Amino acid sequence: MPRDNRFRHQNYPPQPVAKPQFKHAVAYDGRQRRDFDRLHADLGIRDIVVVHGTFMGDDPLGIVEILKSVSRSVPVLSQKIDQLAAEVQKRTRPLTNSVSEDIANYTPKFGDEFQKLTGDDVKVERLEPTWSSQNDHFARADLAVRLVCRLEDLRLAEDERVLLWGHSHAGNGFAILSNLLANHRQSVESLFGLVEANAVGTDRFGQHWKRARQILASGPSPHPLSRQIYIAAFGTPVRYGWDINGYRQLVHLQHHKKWEEKRPELTRPLFPPHTPHETVTAQHGDWVQAFAIAGTDVPTLPGRKMHDALAQILEAGLEEPRHGFDTRFLFPKKVRDTCARWKAGTRCHADGLSLLVDYAFTQRKTKLLLPIEQSVFGHGVATTIDFLPTHLGFIMDALIKEEFAP
Repeated sequence: MPRDNRFRHQNYPPQPVAKPQFKHAVAYDGRQRRDFDRLHADLGIRDIVVVHGTFMGDDPLGIVEILKSVSRSVPVLSQKIDQLAAEVQKRTRPLTNSVSEDIANYTPKFGDEFQKLTGDDVKVERLEPTWSSQNDHFARADLAVRLVCRLEDLRLAEDERVLLWGHSHAGNGFAILSNLLANHRQSVESLFGLVEANAVGTDRFGQHWKRARQILASGPSPHPLSRQIYIAAFGTPVRYGWDINGYRQLVHLQHHKKWEEKRPELTRPLFPPHTPHETVTAQHGDWVQAFAIAGTDVPTLPGRKMHDALAQILEAGLEEPRHGFDTRFLFPKKVRDTCARWKAGTRCHADGLSLLVDYAFTQRKTKLLLPIEQSVFGHGVATTIDFLPTHLGFIMDALIKEEFAP
């Protein structure tokens, strides 16, 4: 996407804008590189902020949000309902960590192992407070706003950098962040104003929204923080547009298996649908990343109004798809358009370097006895501790190469 993107959505072209790099037969063999000190020495990275993807946060299904909505409607029971909501929120992430472990999830252990790799010169943290991880526009915008505040809190010196490391739709939160840090005055204020207006009677326009608004309003365009962030996005579906004035460098890593010789960067289209076997075994790579494009959001009932309002900004620029005979008569329109977009097989984002990784099988299996490379329909391998050294090496090498390119 261009400079001055103003939150415009990406489209789904059959050919990538930028040529990707392919990584074939990637396996974890137990050996670890010893040069990760270059993150600090060569790139100036002082902090790494790790952010989980959809459904791995503290209110993935909107249960807490629904309880709080009921609490506001029944004042006589509000104290007890609020206590219940707080308890549910408190217990959600520990439960998720115990069930999923490091499959499609960043656990405390993942953070500890990451810190061991980077050494003492780089601080690794999992984002706290986290984002809800709901599957809608507001949740991702809320993540972006939380990151504005967290980046400000880091108090980076001019020559210091931060690496944002995120899985799945966390990457789309990063995309919104890039538009915020590009800091086009009118579009940024339009987004904040829209959220504030639609948050009346809720707690959605919280203190972090007010603070981020002030941080951006008091800074230049682009905001100085934009030149201090590197971004690594894993398994991020093609959704929101990136503003190249809103980050220093961007690298995508996708689980991908070549489907068509002449166009090896495409995923096998999801319409007509994959067979159950193809989906479960990730025969064509990350099925979730290919699936979760525009049209697949599922906002909660209390969040529907906000989601639809934000679509005015975050889906601007999304072109109407062309329909063939196979999709023209599908109903409703949302399904019809989504199926047409799935047919494009778009795997790569419009901006940044895309690394398309074809994993070789290791010996580790999930609790469901699937190889980790097939876990969560190919979406879970990106967060595994097993492949962390390999992934970090890929990301570091790409950033250094781009940073010092002639």
